[in-house]
Amino acid sequence: MRKIVVQDSAGKRIDQFLAHKYPKLTRNFVQKKIAAGKVLLNNQPVSRSYKLRKNDEIRLIENFFSLSQSTKIKLLPNPNIPFKVIFQNKHFAIIEKMAGLAIHPDNRPNVSPRQNTLVNGLIAYFPTIKVLGDDPLRPGIVHRLDKETSGLLIIALSQQAFNFFKRKFKERKIEKTYLACVWGHPKKNNATIQTPIGKSKSDLTKQSTSKHSSKLINPKKAITHWRVLKKMTDRSLLEVKIETGRKHQIRVHLHSIGHPIVGDKKYQTKTTKALNQDLSRQLLHAHKLKFQYLDGEKYEFESATPKEFKLN
Repeated sequence: MRKIVVQDSAGKRIDQFLAHKYPKLTRNFVQKKIAAGKVLLNNQPVSRSYKLRKNDEIRLIENFFSLSQSTKIKLLPNPNIPFKVIFQNKHFAIIEKMAGLAIHPDNRPNVSPRQNTLVNGLIAYFPTIKVLGDDPLRPGIVHRLDKETSGLLIIALSQQAFNFFKRKFKERKIEKTYLACVWGHPKKNNATIQTPIGKSKSDLTKQSTSKHSSKLINPKKAITHWRVLKKMTDRSLLEVKIETGRKHQIRVHLHSIGHPIVGDKKYQTKTTKALNQDLSRQLLHAHKLKFQYLDGEKYEFESATPKEFKLN
């Protein structure tokens, strides 16, 4: 049984509080656990709409986090998933992911699993990777791209390669370069954004950034470098390099300086919302990868600029 003593969340609904505290759980999942009596407040059953008070004691029954057998996901190969292999050896592969393709099935409770993700295609193309890695839903995956982001991705083909790349990403030894098409024209030709990124307190589905960490949930250091490559009529093409790999980092940071990514319907302003309405994807592309592998050999890969970026 897990015990939580409420301190800074007085006035918040208990279901909202628990969904905040455990981001991998949906609010619907939490509500069902509350209804099933798996959450006690001051040793008594509680309503999902109960508003917390300071020093309330929440107890989570032992199997609170367990999933029913029907919600456990079995990963199935799907040879119809489109991606392009641009390099392969016995240790790793470099592929190009298309925009609109999710990396892996959703692993949150009570979310229907999809079998049309990149990893479903990868285990069909590289069957041996199914047992690789540290997460059965992400075999061979050592980093990620957002669903609507296209471009280069490293796929580990051995456990040794998986461990190597995970360590190098953690040490920030993999150089990643992106292309981002943003609305408007930045006043500077280049700059670095260093405000921390965390979950938004006002919208749990979004990340946010602020100089004041107290305004964020679980804030983490984030560093984004950008420079202007080309200015067009109503937008600009940027080259972006990141030192850290926070969720939605480039999208959040560029939005924070007033230049959201073209087509990004999650991080947009009132003005760009109307402009984005008829666009089918966000214009963010993983353009280059550069690293030195275990054997000492240096590798560089580049993915061509998508046609959607090539505007006057």
